[in-house]
Amino acid sequence: MTRPLSNDLRERVVVAIAAGESCRTVAARFGIAVSSAVKWSQRYRASGSVAPGKMGGHRKRVLEPHRAFIVERINQTPHLSLHRIKNELAARGVKVSHDTVWQFLWREGLRFKKTLLALEQARADIARRRQRWRSWQSGLDPRQLVFINETWIKTNMAPLRGWGPKGKRLRGLAPYGHWRTLTFLGALRCDRLTAPCVFDGPINGQCFRAYVEQQLVPVLEPGDIVVMDMCGRPRWCKRIFRRARSVVGC
Repeated sequence: MTRPLSNDLRERVVVAIAAGESCRTVAARFGIAVSSAVKWSQRYRASGSVAPGKMGGHRKRVLEPHRAFIVERINQTPHLSLHRIKNELAARGVKVSHDTVWQFLWREGLRFKKTLLALEQARADIARRRQRWRSWQSGLDPRQLVFINETWIKTNMAPLRGWGPKGKRLRGLAPYGHWRTLTFLGALRCDRLTAPCVFDGPINGQCFRAYVEQQLVPVLEPGDIVVMDMCGRPRWCKRIFRRARSVVGC
């Protein structure tokens, strides 16, 4: 949409018409349309001003009448996709585009995200243990905390697409026919990483037992507190750390 012409030009046109010149003559002299000269003169006589009116109008938001339904569905099922919401609106007779749904949710202050938490946190016994752990934290020495965690990488995580010239094949290299998984385990202290270990393959009970006995226990110090978030480890894990307690006093 173009910008309105200046008020200075409008005023000169109106003054010339008020002096007795015809709208067609004034329009030719100032290089404007005849209709513009007529409208500016009419506006000045009606309101006493030559300032332009508001350009553009207010577009009524299509989904505003259905706001209650959309908000209720989002509260019931937060992981609804834009296409799912669009399909549910179409079932109610409201046909809108993918972008219309996105703009509505954006104006509502909603962002598509999620933080996954363990379902077991809802159990009463787990909740009690978590509360007890929080109450202990203020009295713990950070230098004695040892956090064990793992991460992994797979060779098939190589990017499958890239940018290249049209009509020319873009070649990439990755191990063929033998996808490998590398698992990294480490014990993190407040000032350093200790007991790093890499396994060629996904970790299992045998590997974790070997890591604890051969890598972790030798670097533990008296008074250390080992914290793990791998709740799926079997009971022998506790027995190993009990033996470590008797050896190093952790």
